[in-house]
Amino acid sequence: MKCACSFRTSIGFFQSLIIIFLAVGLPAFACADESATLSQIKQDGKIRLGMYLSFAGLSFKQRGKLTGLEVGLSEILCDELSHDLGIKIMPEIVNQEWSQIVQRLRDGKYHAIFSALIPSPLYNRYKVRYSRSYLDTGPVICTQEIDGRPAKDVTGAVSSLINKRIVVINDPAVRRVMRRAGIYVPRDDGSVEIERNFPKSETEAEIERSGKEVPLIPVKEVIQVDEMPFIYKLIAEGAVDAGVIDLGIIWWVANNSKRWSKRIIAFPEPIGKYIYCVITRSEDADLGDLIDKAVSRMIENPRYSQLCKKWHGNKIFKWNMEATDFY
Repeated sequence: MKCACSFRTSIGFFQSLIIIFLAVGLPAFACADESATLSQIKQDGKIRLGMYLSFAGLSFKQRGKLTGLEVGLSEILCDELSHDLGIKIMPEIVNQEWSQIVQRLRDGKYHAIFSALIPSPLYNRYKVRYSRSYLDTGPVICTQEIDGRPAKDVTGAVSSLINKRIVVINDPAVRRVMRRAGIYVPRDDGSVEIERNFPKSETEAEIERSGKEVPLIPVKEVIQVDEMPFIYKLIAEGAVDAGVIDLGIIWWVANNSKRWSKRIIAFPEPIGKYIYCVITRSEDADLGDLIDKAVSRMIENPRYSQLCKKWHGNKIFKWNMEATDFY
């Protein structure tokens, strides 16, 4: 009789424990399949976002404070994540040099990349996942400004680049868009290093793959640089004839920065299309799903259009493209 009572008491005790666990929602019981990354974000109340903080207009420091389009968008993104998770999530921006930004995601330095990253098969070896586009953008032509006018007969048309020296950021997506726009360097013909050069044959192949018919544009040279401040200097001082730079990186610089406005003119229409995506590790599928949903709501938020007009120009583009469109 004593044993039976003891058994019933034990059953009651465990039932009480289960009720308490369900009410409190302890992570170990409520989120058995949750990734360690998402668990850490919820525990800390913040998500670490890798950014390159020399993209003036996108993510940079002004008077010691972080600012720019992507800095502002990261706050909206976290508001949306907070809504889904039921707890306040804050962005923690982690500065990272551009050349290692995907590698450091894989190393765990941050939970996601939010830094003008365009989908590319080059990143497949890192096993990453792309969100839907949080910014539809593309590279635009820019040049030195003299007395309020563009220098060296450069316009927003690709044809104005014929026989010009051009500077670009060292990014494979920019090179692909330029080739699809018909740009090639005659002296690069026969080059075996296709990824960094502009032979005519590769330009013709990209045009064919894109399904478009555009005229070929022979240019004198394409200079590829990693650091944006040096690119601004080359353009503003007329050391090159033109630049082909992401609209989100050059618009504010040319129109509102104290150092470069009235020294650089940026034309508003991209010469080609691409998208920026938030990137997570493929094994963090639950985080990737949450970010994807948050991005879809973020771009409908009125604050989104306000930020884009401030940093990215007066027109919001809608390309309806996915990450696989760049493969």
